[in-house]
Amino acid sequence: MQAQATTWDEYLRAVKMVEELRFGSVWTFDHLLPFSGPEDRACFETLTTLGAMAAVTTSARIGVLVNGALYRHPAVLAKAAAQVDQMSGGRLDFSLGAAWAEREFRAYGLEFPPLAERYGRLEEALQVTKLLWSQRRTNFRGRYYRLEDAPCEPKPLQQPHPPVTIGGSGLGSLRAAARHADRLNLIGPPEHCAERARRLEQLCAEEGRSFGEIELSVHPTVALGKDERSAQDLAERMAATLGARPQPGRWVVGTPEQVAQSLRRYMEVGVSHFVLAVTAPFEREPLRLFQDEVVPALEG
Repeated sequence: MQAQATTWDEYLRAVKMVEELRFGSVWTFDHLLPFSGPEDRACFETLTTLGAMAAVTTSARIGVLVNGALYRHPAVLAKAAAQVDQMSGGRLDFSLGAAWAEREFRAYGLEFPPLAERYGRLEEALQVTKLLWSQRRTNFRGRYYRLEDAPCEPKPLQQPHPPVTIGGSGLGSLRAAARHADRLNLIGPPEHCAERARRLEQLCAEEGRSFGEIELSVHPTVALGKDERSAQDLAERMAATLGARPQPGRWVVGTPEQVAQSLRRYMEVGVSHFVLAVTAPFEREPLRLFQDEVVPALEG
């Protein structure tokens, strides 16, 4: 479950509610501005938010969907992620993507290089992170990053390292996933996910890696109601908060039976992990309905 809120108290209540309802994980996102709608709405800093999530949860796994490789030097991110894994008792799902929200970089005067360089930085950042987590001292000389006799202590609790999720469907993201990922997260309809999965399988073969080692994940926005009218009403309220209309292929809206049918289509093309995007108003009933009726339908 991934949540977006307008106040910090609202966000923490949502995180606690997700865990109380027995969802397996709770996620934040990595942006400097809201990823849709007006730019002057609240947007919580990612790493401090992740640390707070570690402190207020006890069983749910926590993660970021996904950390952008351009926002921080990879050594800084690796250190922070290792600390959060320690704080959470080994519940971190690490993630990385090439970053895409150009308006944020423009607003804050940050460099936003062409796509080829962003993919190159993603690849090197993954190498740097894994080396820091596995070696006593790390030396690295890449095109974009250099480390000299660098330690990373304490290391993550999870060994050999926290699970790594790569987010993105471009060729550079898929190639990085084939080399480094435990999970690939995609956004889009089942047909898109199936096509990207086939391409990932080809890249895994080129890398000499088993495609079966990588879990496929998808990230739809879900508006669920006991009937179609209540589902549509919730979708309208969520869209108003986001400042964006529901997008076909990215939103799943309907009754428990309809939502289960939509998610089952993803499962038929190999997806086995879902991160459901929700936003204010955080209403318990739709989430409880998902656990009580959608999950058993998918497991049956």
